[in-house]
Amino acid sequence: MLPACDAAGDLQSLQFIAPRRGKVNKLNLPGAPLSGSFHVVGDLRNDTPAYIVEGIGAAWTVHEATGAAAVVTFGSGNTSRVAAAVRSHASHLVLVADRGKESAREADAERLGCTWIELPSDLPDGADVNDLHIRDGIEVVRELLRNEQQVTAAHDAAGARSFAFCRVGDLIGENIKPIAWLVRDYVETDSLALMFGDPGCGKSFTAIDLACCVATGTSWHGRRTTPGPVFYIAGEGQNGLARRFAGWEVHNGVSLKGAPLFVSLRPARLFDMAAAKAVSEAVEELAKTSGQAPALIVIDTLARNFGGADENSAQDMGAFVANLDEYLRTRFRACVMIVHHSGHADKTRARGSTALKGALDAEYSVTKDENGLVRIEATKMKDAEQPEPIAFRMDRVELPIRDDDGQPLHSVALSGVSYVPAAKAGKAGRGRHQTVALQILAELEAERRQRLERSGHDPNGARVKLDEWRARLAGEDIDRKRFYDLRNTLQTAGKIAIEYGDYVRAL
Repeated sequence: MLPACDAAGDLQSLQFIAPRRGKVNKLNLPGAPLSGSFHVVGDLRNDTPAYIVEGIGAAWTVHEATGAAAVVTFGSGNTSRVAAAVRSHASHLVLVADRGKESAREADAERLGCTWIELPSDLPDGADVNDLHIRDGIEVVRELLRNEQQVTAAHDAAGARSFAFCRVGDLIGENIKPIAWLVRDYVETDSLALMFGDPGCGKSFTAIDLACCVATGTSWHGRRTTPGPVFYIAGEGQNGLARRFAGWEVHNGVSLKGAPLFVSLRPARLFDMAAAKAVSEAVEELAKTSGQAPALIVIDTLARNFGGADENSAQDMGAFVANLDEYLRTRFRACVMIVHHSGHADKTRARGSTALKGALDAEYSVTKDENGLVRIEATKMKDAEQPEPIAFRMDRVELPIRDDDGQPLHSVALSGVSYVPAAKAGKAGRGRHQTVALQILAELEAERRQRLERSGHDPNGARVKLDEWRARLAGEDIDRKRFYDLRNTLQTAGKIAIEYGDYVRAL
């Protein structure tokens, strides 16, 4: 009976191995998936390698031959996840390929930046290093493993295969596996995802809610999460973020103290390769501290972490996506969740180049109606079924903190509610210029709310001057005369209210 544990050493599942008619039959504990779990023979140490193998027999052989740790993955499809979890606990990783799986292990080694071992070609397909031990003895195994650097060098000298083929049968056997969910039926591990919406619609609160649930292993509004470290690359000031996280704690009754949840001290220029690499190294360093690879990396927002490049340029957006893929998603096999704004004129898509949506594994639209109901709808799921849309209410939360006048500070947290489709809008107030005017007003209101929140005041007191709104619209080539027409049309349609003191607010 073999225990399967996670990187923290917590028991996740069991594998039962029984001899029968000269063969070994393996049964896994029902209802306890092995994905991401492993078993270690020996001790993981920073000054010795860790050998990654599929089965316990191979692990016993490798440990006997080298004295180093051998890590059982319980199947080749689990190799990448297990390697990411243990790599910070060894000097380097060595993948030991079973016969017939050389192409897959070489590809894994290239992706993970490690070395690999190829068994003698005269062994039958499916044989592992334990079979070599039985046939030729432990000294032959010891010599093979001792020469792993030479094996890698020989491949390099022959010219590492930058392009290759494999049999479809091998591809199916190696790669077909159940979807690994970070949030059941909603968010996948090892994926690039996007959450977009208008300013003030609640998308950042939703991202924070998701981050806290994953970091603490709390179910996300009834959906099971796979717990793991979360890295939040923030474009906002830490003071406002601290209140939002504190609001989540109070609202959910779950402490974040000691949780593997990390927030950046400043935005990152992720369009720039060197900056993206620096972020990756900072994540790697903290991952070593926690002993676990990241499960979720949130980028909030794209605009504040884009590094001054052009969002509308397919080339610039392509570079941004490539950096996320290489330095964050692929390196850590994590879900990278981008928070982004919707387009000014077209609310059904994210702002900027469509090259972004083409690269995504999943996309989620976040909207908020006039009653404050926040709706989340998946608008793209590359390899999974479209989940049902969900809805939230944004609740005001009193924090256990007082300002200089002794007044309590407040934040906002999400509560799940029954989803009801949004009412279809009529034509009034929905023309192109009206749409842009309402978008700009929403942005100004969001800026005022954020300013009040950062200073510790109630964000519901945010108000926008008519003159501010008009000045911002002038940048959209809407002149003074057209502005008054827009204002009157939107007021008549019940989309805005003009209040005493020449203030305007969206309805």
